[in-house]
Amino acid sequence: MGIKTPPYPNYPKWTTARFFGFLRSALRKAWTKYPPKYEALKLAKIGKKTNVKTGRLADHYRCAICGNEFVMKDVQVDHLIDAGTLKTFDDVGEFCRRLFCSVDDLQVLCKPCHSGKTHKK
Repeated sequence: MGIKTPPYPNYPKWTTARFFGFLRSALRKAWTKYPPKYEALKLAKIGKKTNVKTGRLADHYRCAICGNEFVMKDVQVDHLIDAGTLKTFDDVGEFCRRLFCSVDDLQVLCKPCHSGKTHKK
């Protein structure tokens, strides 16, 4: 049997890894409402066009990698510099600095390009 990570001291039912996973998830959820994310989307917006899947008028966005046009549900806002890891309290400052970056450090990607970039690391 492997070595078990000692429990997180403030809540012994969690391991340290579980606590920092929880913290990372909470910070990423806060990022979903971060204004520069919406500024990046606004900059990538190319206008309203007919969505070929639904036949309805919808905002379209240009992917920064492939250059194709996509509706909102098919794009994601990507960090040019990955937020990094969050495994200790020493990591919190740098993780937050990179996660809550300026609009200049964000780009809009279609889901396939974002997935390819993420899995390339």
